[in-house]
Amino acid sequence: MVSRFRAVPVHVRLSWLLPLAFVLAALALAVTSPGEPRARFAHLALVDATVSTALIVLLVTPAAQRGWHSLLGVGLRGVALTALVFPEVRAYLWLDLLGLLVGGVMLRRGFRTPLPEGYAELDDLERLYAFWGRLSRSPRLARLPLYDLLLFRHLVVRPRLPEGQHFGTRRGATTGATFTLLVFGSGVEGLLAHVLLERWNTAAAWIWTGLNGLGLLWLLAYGRALATRPVTVGRRRLYLRSGLHWTGSTPLANVEEAVPYDAERDAGAPCIAIDVKSNVTLRFAQPVRLYGVYLTEREVERVALHLDDPAAFLKALGR
Repeated sequence: MVSRFRAVPVHVRLSWLLPLAFVLAALALAVTSPGEPRARFAHLALVDATVSTALIVLLVTPAAQRGWHSLLGVGLRGVALTALVFPEVRAYLWLDLLGLLVGGVMLRRGFRTPLPEGYAELDDLERLYAFWGRLSRSPRLARLPLYDLLLFRHLVVRPRLPEGQHFGTRRGATTGATFTLLVFGSGVEGLLAHVLLERWNTAAAWIWTGLNGLGLLWLLAYGRALATRPVTVGRRRLYLRSGLHWTGSTPLANVEEAVPYDAERDAGAPCIAIDVKSNVTLRFAQPVRLYGVYLTEREVERVALHLDDPAAFLKALGR
């Protein structure tokens, strides 16, 4: 870190001191000044900190990597941070207008970003990530609400399956009994916790009960996704699913080998079977990306999975 700092030209390092001094002075005045002058100095600190930070980022970023998107992100973070530190600046209407403007610019940029090739043939979770991930500077973080949105949807409607031959993956699973015990145990524990918490604080008791109920709904949605999302062999694409625990798809031409699972030979293959034993192993010519729970993802060259009818599945793949 020190060597990188020394690599920055001296005149650039010295140029940081002036905006830094202005920021510190504005912060000091904002903290110590009473009444209306305090709000004005807080406003000054907001503007100065945002502009100075953006300029510093511009100076230390290599010319080939500079772009208005990064500066816009820095400016937006500066506005948000200073507004949190100084409540006085929240009353300025231009902060709200700036937020709307930045949001509109980012939405416009996101919707103009082209969708990936073959988007229409992707699985539902892959399409959801690809479409809405364009609107965020941190696509991985955007997956958090998107995953829950698709998961809870299984409580209301059955998922729309791609065209092709569908193969179940739950024969022999004991997940239903396990979920029943978890729901019963969590319900009893939640009721007792509510009674105990209510003696201390009624609001805290109901917040705890609400969170506990939300967790039970999540568990039910997870179990329903396991039961309603089969593996599908389409006309041109293979859709791999273990509920919403693992989701991915790949062209059929990318499936280089499909054979019955062998415990010794395929012990190192990643397994996407949930609560059932693997009985088929797939090997791919090119790595396949699998999306897991929330931010989990992995690229695999082989994968072990469970099919209720492995012989029919291998036949559908032409193996």
